[in-house]
Amino acid sequence: MTLRHADEPDDHAVGELLIRAFDTQNSNKMPGVVSSPERYADLRNRAQKRKDATVLVGEIDGTLAGTITLYRWGAPGNEAWLQGAAGLRYLAIEPRFAGKGLSTLFITEAKKLAVDWRASAICLRVRSGATGVQRLYSLHGWERDPRGDLDLLPEIHLDGFTLPL
Repeated sequence: MTLRHADEPDDHAVGELLIRAFDTQNSNKMPGVVSSPERYADLRNRAQKRKDATVLVGEIDGTLAGTITLYRWGAPGNEAWLQGAAGLRYLAIEPRFAGKGLSTLFITEAKKLAVDWRASAICLRVRSGATGVQRLYSLHGWERDPRGDLDLLPEIHLDGFTLPL
């Protein structure tokens, strides 16, 4: 897989990839979860994400295989709750490439970026009950951090995780 920075021509495809990946994950693992129109609009708003953060995409033989977004401390859209921390969001793998270890490549690259930025940590949030996703991040060193929990019920509850750098 080749990783690179996303640019404007990628915006539509990356937004649709995020929707496919998240909807597939939810329908397989959490069938009661349904994304709102506001959530879809947020996932499709790639131009703003590229303006505020580093959006990476991965390609396999010219096909979009996945994406990840990392925000610097203080940048609009960074939801990190620790001083100096980068914020990780929007990791998604095209469903047909799932299970091939691509998430590890994106996570490794995000860690490198955060270290280059001299971030104190990387914060992220995962939907409560998404145990597979939580396990993925735990395997890469993230620790559960209730200080980062976000309760937006009845729509969603998110569990906070941090990776000290």
